[in-house]
Amino acid sequence: MDASAFSRALLDWYDREKRDLPWRGARDAYRVWLSEIMLQQTRAEAVVPRYEAFLARFPTVEALAASTEEDVLKAWEGMGYYSRARNLRRAAQKIAQRGGFPQSAEELEKLPGVGAYTAAAVASIAFGEAAPALDGNQARVLSRLLAFEEVVDTPQRLRKEAAQLIDRERPGDYNQALMDLGSGICAPRAPKCERCPVSAFCAARAGGEAQSYPRLPPPIVKREVALTVVLAFWNGRVLVRRRPSKGLLAGLWEFPSFSEGTLADALPGARATGELSRAKHVFTHLVWNMRGLRAEVDALPEGMRAVDAEALKALPFPTALRVYREIAEKALQTI
Repeated sequence: MDASAFSRALLDWYDREKRDLPWRGARDAYRVWLSEIMLQQTRAEAVVPRYEAFLARFPTVEALAASTEEDVLKAWEGMGYYSRARNLRRAAQKIAQRGGFPQSAEELEKLPGVGAYTAAAVASIAFGEAAPALDGNQARVLSRLLAFEEVVDTPQRLRKEAAQLIDRERPGDYNQALMDLGSGICAPRAPKCERCPVSAFCAARAGGEAQSYPRLPPPIVKREVALTVVLAFWNGRVLVRRRPSKGLLAGLWEFPSFSEGTLADALPGARATGELSRAKHVFTHLVWNMRGLRAEVDALPEGMRAVDAEALKALPFPTALRVYREIAEKALQTI
């Protein structure tokens, strides 16, 4: 493939068609880094209002570094994958301590929560380093362009090939162009090959096999867990507890729950007073199949906090429990 001809065609298309996103055109490493962290596992359209709200709350990396973990988790609420928020704050503290952002992908990757993709994206967009930012979109595009036959178990499998193609004059725009191409045209299913600005370079399309690439490993079977979520009330307030500082949804607040045993085992002295809605939440490798239970307690159990509606709204809660949080808020307004 003629790499220079390919990048010219790609960048010409990007200059005409690039999406109007609030972080586009920014050379501010903080804004680039924040947008890239938010865009992990989240569609750009959903990120835009959250990005702007987060920037309003934490306008500089120093402001983020000076925040509390609970403040950051609350600002992140609803975005999911909360380890991203905790790592943002930890990385901000390291950046503030060193007096500014590292300017190479190699050094950026040493920050908490910054992997090879994010490091390359920030280095290329903010600092002009010719580092290929390999995410799922870029890996899909490249695997089709090259009819790449190896199993792509990680986007980094294409690092050597990506490094040979990246535009050295405009690496940040090149990386963003491939991201846009992958999200809007070179889709996982039904790629719009007739609209692709680089279809003439695509080996998979030439062979009529665009949808056969990338070659992927077998899907991971998600583990399913039956969970009972308890809205337990005491003195007109609902009981909540904080999750452990490590593991799934670390540091967030939740209602007491149990997957095995009975209500009495999970919350001694509690009396069930009614059934609540069922709900389901799918994580990357896990599914929660939830049922809700309303209960009353006569004393505040150890490790629990009793909160009113206003305090409940102020706590960072996982999206997985949104249904039960809404039920609790309504119930607290009538007690």
